[in-house]
Amino acid sequence: MKIVQVLFVLTLASSTSISPYTKLNYSKQRSMTCFGQEAVNEEQVNHDQIYDIKYNQCDSKFEFRNKEVEDASNVVRVSTAQLNICKTSKIRITNQQEVNQQQLFTYQEHLTLIITIAENEQAYFKKRGRDYEDSIHAIDEALDILSGIANGRKSFVELSSISKQLFQTSFNIQKTFNYTPIFNAFSLLASQQDSVDPSQIERVEQILLQLRENINDTYNQFTISNAATVAAFNNQKDSIKIILNRLSNQDEKLQDKIYHLNQCIGNQSAIVQVASTKLERNLQLWDQAVTLYNTFQAEYYTATRSRRSEILFIDEFEEQVRQRFQQSEEQKQRRMLRYVKLKY
Repeated sequence: MKIVQVLFVLTLASSTSISPYTKLNYSKQRSMTCFGQEAVNEEQVNHDQIYDIKYNQCDSKFEFRNKEVEDASNVVRVSTAQLNICKTSKIRITNQQEVNQQQLFTYQEHLTLIITIAENEQAYFKKRGRDYEDSIHAIDEALDILSGIANGRKSFVELSSISKQLFQTSFNIQKTFNYTPIFNAFSLLASQQDSVDPSQIERVEQILLQLRENINDTYNQFTISNAATVAAFNNQKDSIKIILNRLSNQDEKLQDKIYHLNQCIGNQSAIVQVASTKLERNLQLWDQAVTLYNTFQAEYYTATRSRRSEILFIDEFEEQVRQRFQQSEEQKQRRMLRYVKLKY
């Protein structure tokens, strides 16, 4: 618009200073308007070049931001999916670990229980074993006393003493009923101290030997039963230890999985956070670039419309100047004609 204003002032000044006798040169006035049009066109060309440069810059920025947004979005999508997988897996593994630890606790309690029972039974077996051994030893002593009585080396007083021991051992092994015949035989012998029949002593000896054999068989059966119980306990204990070892190894594996899943959750959370921040930042920069581009484009179109208005104004101004010069030419011709008439 400055060019148009200057052009208007210069043209106006030139037109007002024209003498009636001055030969008008319209072509020069025409060149001034053309100069104005060329100046405006040159300014538009320069503006178009700047527009192309900025457009290409904006296009490059849009392409770059679009790639950044796409990359960040892909990372957020993939990492979020992996994060969800790790979280879901952790929940599943944690549940498995809780079940595994509960089983581990249950089997440990069971092992402790059977060990306690086994220890108690072992103490019982040892005590009962000593009771059987004491019973057999008491029977052997009774046999030795009977043999001594038959040979005159022992007395019935000693037999009475061993009878008390036999009764105590029979009570300890809970076989008092089996000892009843020998107690009756001892009472009969005691009542016949002075006239005891040697055959009576032999018969009592046979009863004692039979009792010893029975007690010894029972003791052997008890020992076999104890051995079977110990073997069963050992098998059960070994089985439980195998299960405990498997559960313990499983717990370590599950704990290791949880550790790696926690690392996965931490890493993927960090990646998602960084990618989300990058995505948000690039979206903001994208919006800013769009705003700048729209502002720049609006300014460009506004300036272009203004220049087009300038060119239209110059065209109109040129037409006015042409008409002005045409009027001046006509006035000149009339004045010249009047001058001629006055001269002649």
